[in-house]
Amino acid sequence: MSDPRDQPSYRLRRPGGEVDPSRIFNTPGVVLAIVLLTVAVFVLMIILPDRTASIIEFAAAVLPLRLMAGPAANGGFLAMASPLIAHMFFHAGIAHLLMNMAFLLAFGTPVARRMGADNALKSSAAFASASLFLTLYLLSGIVGALTYVGLHVNDYALLIGASGGVSGLLGALVRFAFNRSTLFGPEAAKLSPLLSSGVLTWTGVFVGTNIVFGAFGGALTGALSGEGNIAWEAHLGGYFFGLLAFPFFDRAARAFR
Repeated sequence: MSDPRDQPSYRLRRPGGEVDPSRIFNTPGVVLAIVLLTVAVFVLMIILPDRTASIIEFAAAVLPLRLMAGPAANGGFLAMASPLIAHMFFHAGIAHLLMNMAFLLAFGTPVARRMGADNALKSSAAFASASLFLTLYLLSGIVGALTYVGLHVNDYALLIGASGGVSGLLGALVRFAFNRSTLFGPEAAKLSPLLSSGVLTWTGVFVGTNIVFGAFGGALTGALSGEGNIAWEAHLGGYFFGLLAFPFFDRAARAFR
């Protein structure tokens, strides 16, 4: 019988086999921290005077034309590059925020547990795994933003929102969600191959859905939320980064345990 210490931290069953409810409803701290920070930024933007909030949001947003102008036109490299992360914590409205945070909780929780990121403050290994999870989330958002910029180099529309990072977590989740032992059993499940039926099916659904949003643009999203277009290009960029890069993060996280 294997050593219980070798079992993955995303296990949802107690040793006796019954499902542990606390593992289903308790959110890993790193996921909760991202949610709370994002919500705090949204509340702050509401509290601040409109002009001040607009200035801050404009500085934090990714603007393709501004980014393509280079460091000299942006006051240095840091000022140019910082929106690639900062834009993930700003949202256009309450519907935008709630949808992204709901998906972040849904996708981020199983990914963080698989990586061993629970209880990040209780051990150095869990803290390192939580740092890896945060890196995966941020890099997914960065790649999503750069994908959007690459397809809209002459645009001056603001890109804000966590959807690129959230899509990256979905891509990571797809790599192991179709193996039931990963989520419900004690075995350390292998990742699904890129060409497996589950990965291909879900990827097709995700890409197709985003193409529909791209084709209909604000006519559909505006009717649903009243908050303008969805940057579907950022979704696809983040998703494919998570899908392709997660095996590297997964191996690195296992090295800490």
